[in-house]
Amino acid sequence: MKIAIIPTTGGEDPFRGMEIAVQLGVEGVHIPAYGGKLNLTERSREERLKIKERIKSYGLEVSALIAWGGDVDLGEEKNLRQNIEWGKKINETAVDMANGLWMAHVGIMPDDESHPKWARFVASLKELAQHGEEVGAILALETGPEPPVILRKMVETINSPAIRINFDPANLLLWPPTVYKRKGIPFNYDEAMENFDPVKGLKVLIPYVVHAHAKDSTLSPDGKAMEVPLGTGMTNWQALHQIFKENNYQGYYAIEREVGEKAMEDVKKAVEFLRKLE
Repeated sequence: MKIAIIPTTGGEDPFRGMEIAVQLGVEGVHIPAYGGKLNLTERSREERLKIKERIKSYGLEVSALIAWGGDVDLGEEKNLRQNIEWGKKINETAVDMANGLWMAHVGIMPDDESHPKWARFVASLKELAQHGEEVGAILALETGPEPPVILRKMVETINSPAIRINFDPANLLLWPPTVYKRKGIPFNYDEAMENFDPVKGLKVLIPYVVHAHAKDSTLSPDGKAMEVPLGTGMTNWQALHQIFKENNYQGYYAIEREVGEKAMEDVKKAVEFLRKLE
């Protein structure tokens, strides 16, 4: 098992967060591709490599870069060319920092392949994939907004080693209320749990998963979804870990804690929780 933490969790300085990673004895850090103190995409390659050397001096490696958290939709025409070029820039940054790997939300894919957005997703991702293959980068699409069967269909449609999956089980329970609201239909708990169940979802997606977020959440029948500390929610990490092991998963479990007054304390407890799964 390889564990990474996000060193900026709870507003920590990234290098202070790396010191915490060392104290916790984890193997990696999961860092943002842009913004903040590191602001990697806006630096020269020489500057990026110096930062990478500093990370290595802690005995750490970068599990993957973090990008688009919902600010990009490759299925929409607006800003599409700009976003594709931005993605290529992140491809190159990931090659310098994270063995080419970065993860992102790329928008909400339609269930129907005949929908105009589907064709835009395919064209956009194929262009990013071609560039990724040329430079040695992999974009891992993050789970959440669409049922796992739809995400797998997209990955197999692109059919490139440069497009893979970042499995976030918590997102599969956090997103359904928003999906139903956007579709303008009442929330259906049983249907949501059937389509977005994290354990079933991992079984569908595991051939393409190269990175995972160790994260937890709950979803109630009234449509309330909430992120919770790892091991206290409904994602069933014991079952997920078993599936990862059975499929010889070699990637990272990157602990993500996006809420909470003591987020970094929750991260420390999450490291202990994961180690007990072994």
